[in-house]
Amino acid sequence: MKRILLILLTVLLLPSSILAENTSHTEKKRNALIVYGQGFAFSVKEPSGWVGDAENAEKYSANIIFHPASQKHETMQTIVRISIIEKVDEDTQDDLSQDMKGYQAQYPHIKFKKLSVTHPTYRVFPKLFTVPGQFYEYVAYVNPGPPRKPIFSTSMNKQKVEATPSEPDAYQKIVASLQLL
Repeated sequence: MKRILLILLTVLLLPSSILAENTSHTEKKRNALIVYGQGFAFSVKEPSGWVGDAENAEKYSANIIFHPASQKHETMQTIVRISIIEKVDEDTQDDLSQDMKGYQAQYPHIKFKKLSVTHPTYRVFPKLFTVPGQFYEYVAYVNPGPPRKPIFSTSMNKQKVEATPSEPDAYQKIVASLQLL
């Protein structure tokens, strides 16, 4: 019953939205996606020229993925993953640092670079993880703050080459549009 009320409330509050399925249900509207599953719901917007895909997201360990509309699913070279994860505390910077240590153990030549990604109301913890010539992982943890339990784990993955100038712009728009419902 609570789930039905949440869905109805969301539809009423976001009438120009697209409802997207993660592991649950789908309905289409206009420019935002509502992704929901067991115990969570959030909205996110598709940037112009990009496609949100909740149907295939599980293959990428995500709740929803985005890719340029010009790329076919089978040959995607750029992918943005969005996942909801439960937080233990508000020390999101420490979570990012722990992930960096894990990557460093797996990839001894990894470099971490500053990354500029923001959200209008949530705290963002961004970093570029890269092994040049192998991969570029643009990572941002987005924390809606207390008392909310989940955080957004977001990443844009590029294999072998850095992102084109338009790709970080699309990633920024996706991150900035995230809203926990």
